[in-house]
Amino acid sequence: MDEQTKAIRELLHPKDYTRALDLRDTSTGGVCVCGCEVFIALISFDEYNDISFYFLDGECADCGSMVTLPYPDPY
Repeated sequence: MDEQTKAIRELLHPKDYTRALDLRDTSTGGVCVCGCEVFIALISFDEYNDISFYFLDGECADCGSMVTLPYPDPY
């Protein structure tokens, strides 16, 4: 990579965590308190490339806050 090319990880992870909060166990409704709708999550795929599961702990891609990711209502 040259100097002007950045890896996607460098673009998504915040460098400054001074605004980060621990918002786990608080419903964010898919939007962080900073207004960002993009989250970093750990996801597993099955043999058909469908999402088989994901961890509910995530990180806001903008401010770095720890969040509980939204999930479908099982009922």
